[in-house]
Amino acid sequence: MRYVKEVKVLEDGEMATAVVRLTESMEVLSSAVMNGGHTMTDVLFIMQVPHSYATDDPLPDLRRTMERHGIPGHAVGFMTAAEVKYVFSTVETEHEGYATFAAVTAGLSNHVVAGELLENWEERFRISQERYRMLVGGTINIIGVSPVPLTDAAKVNLMMPMVEAKSAALGILGYRETGTTSDAIAVVSPVGDARDDYAGTGVPLGISMARSVKAAVISNLVKRGDFPYMGTFLDVLKGRGITRDLMWEAALELYIPNPGWSTSDLRGRFESKLDILSGDINVSSLVQGAVALEEIGSRDCICAMPRGMFAEDPIHLVADEIIGMQIAQYIAGTRGVFEFHRFDRHKPGVIARLGPFMDDMLCGLIGGVMSSVYTDMFDGRP
Repeated sequence: MRYVKEVKVLEDGEMATAVVRLTESMEVLSSAVMNGGHTMTDVLFIMQVPHSYATDDPLPDLRRTMERHGIPGHAVGFMTAAEVKYVFSTVETEHEGYATFAAVTAGLSNHVVAGELLENWEERFRISQERYRMLVGGTINIIGVSPVPLTDAAKVNLMMPMVEAKSAALGILGYRETGTTSDAIAVVSPVGDARDDYAGTGVPLGISMARSVKAAVISNLVKRGDFPYMGTFLDVLKGRGITRDLMWEAALELYIPNPGWSTSDLRGRFESKLDILSGDINVSSLVQGAVALEEIGSRDCICAMPRGMFAEDPIHLVADEIIGMQIAQYIAGTRGVFEFHRFDRHKPGVIARLGPFMDDMLCGLIGGVMSSVYTDMFDGRP
């Protein structure tokens, strides 16, 4: 790009700093730690810090890095725990005469859905530590360089496609999260009298910048192998409030006691079957398919279904029962299908509180597992 003079990654032991030098002093509007806000500079940098880094005053550390690498005091500086020498990406895109440049570091160890409370910190920390051991730290820093001068309103406007592109990149990779708790952004533009007033998602500049940012974020996360941690379908169900205990309680409601069987042995076999099936890609696919369809249906977004109909569980919607029957048949054959129908008729426990796809999926899963357990016990299998 015409305004980007040089891009370098300067190593300092295990740490590194990415430096973007411009051809001239340009206007910058940013949320950066060093010289954030509205300023003028010809240098921007992203400084790596240890994964455990924590301080109320990061400026002394930033200044020491600046002095070490000869970075001028007016530079705009960011911080990240992402491994800069591995996951710093730059992308240039041209659309209808607007050539934009994006420089990005991206990591998701502290990812979050905007607007939601920060919960499950123990699980978040565990995943964070696993990623750290694999050289995958956190924070998404984005530097976007515009080829034309911008009004202040246009600079703020340009941040919208940049942020939306970041979130779109996460969605493409399968994340529900929209970013991390420490993301930062900078819009860089040349000085000039003839300034663009608009830079949103519907104009060529915004489109070009969004494409640059999205490509750079995806590039970084793919290089890191930073994909969503899905766990097993049991984890997926637990995340929606359907625990092993609730599944067992539903199974137990329809259990007809056998004098020669102990309930504790029955439950142990039930749990063991669930654990084995949690590693089966076909059961996992059907369960996750039902979960996804439930979410789509709850938004009234199932094709060919009029709005409001999903909540009524219409009688001509049979896809939900097909999924349930297929799960039961896959697990326990024809006997499993009979058990599915028994559970579907009575809808014990948690099943009665679920929507069309989730209740039939659970009828198939629990019915199939219980049918398989009964068969094993009748046949005297351990």
